[in-house]
Amino acid sequence: MLNPEEIVNLYYLEVRCKLLEIAAIYDRYDRSKNLEPVQAIDDDPRLAKCKEALELLCNDNITNNRAEQIALIFSDAPYQPGKFEE
Repeated sequence: MLNPEEIVNLYYLEVRCKLLEIAAIYDRYDRSKNLEPVQAIDDDPRLAKCKEALELLCNDNITNNRAEQIALIFSDAPYQPGKFEE
């Protein structure tokens, strides 16, 4: 088993890349709301689940089973294609 420093050394760049990718996706979404015609889907439960998962990752009181808890966030209501498309 790796020690904490080895884990950070091994995975830091991968985590950094994934966080930047997530930030870029949210930036694209926000910019798209400024286009005409505007059809923002801020009430889409998928966005709420993503934000809930990110909040869970930022919670210092949670020290284990993060992956399981995030999987549960995304598994409680099945995705329904087309539900938010008009």
